[in-house]
Amino acid sequence: MYLVFDIGGTNMRVAVSADGKIITLSKIVPTPADFQQGIQTLKQVSDELSKGEKIEGVAGGVAGPLDKDKTGLAKSPHIPGWINKPLKLKLEGSFNCRVILENDTVMGGIGEAVKGAGIGNKVVAYLAIGTGIGGKRIVDGKISVDSSNFEPGHQIIVPDGNPCNCGGKGHLEAYVAGGYIERIYHQKGEEIKDPQVWDEISKYLAIGLTNTVVHWSPDTIVLGGGVSESIPLEKVQSYLSEFLTIFPQAPEILKATLGQDAGLYGALELLK
Repeated sequence: MYLVFDIGGTNMRVAVSADGKIITLSKIVPTPADFQQGIQTLKQVSDELSKGEKIEGVAGGVAGPLDKDKTGLAKSPHIPGWINKPLKLKLEGSFNCRVILENDTVMGGIGEAVKGAGIGNKVVAYLAIGTGIGGKRIVDGKISVDSSNFEPGHQIIVPDGNPCNCGGKGHLEAYVAGGYIERIYHQKGEEIKDPQVWDEISKYLAIGLTNTVVHWSPDTIVLGGGVSESIPLEKVQSYLSEFLTIFPQAPEILKATLGQDAGLYGALELLK
């Protein structure tokens, strides 16, 4: 039996797999603000889902950048009580098995590349567009090696443009991510019906994707996250084809297909 999880700022999704390939059972519970309580909650839910069966491996994604050795959260605006806490060590102690931790966006990208929209492609550029924007390059179903986290949401698309919560200006996130869309247009993304607004958002996203494509050279682009459900992909694809003049053809843009299970399947892939 294998345990996988996706720890967000509001909820954590916990699941078990009997064969390491398919999710057997899953459950969503609120993420405790207290770290120790969070460990206890993970163990309790695991025991419930696995019916006490021995856990052979644990892997999961956490919302925020991890420390260099990937043993716990280095930063997180959503669950500050988990920062610099020995998450991997505690899980190893609780389950007495191998534990793998990754950023939640990375886990989602792996899941979509090997089980979802990006399946069959050698190089997948995955961007999760939600409250913010994260992303990862997946090559042959494996995480692209980098010295730190990729941050495509913080590429500059408008010099001296809209302020970003990170302290910078003109970042892609500040024009396309959910929190900023609400700030700019005074409506949540799912409430916006004006096609001109979505045309503008699509154009900004296409500028960012053009930069991402020339740096990552993917076979396909997969967009996940709640905001991507509202973005008209045909508009983004059209602008990307217009802006991307260095390559003969722009890669296809696809919407993620695994939903909340993307990170769980990414975790199972890392356990292989």
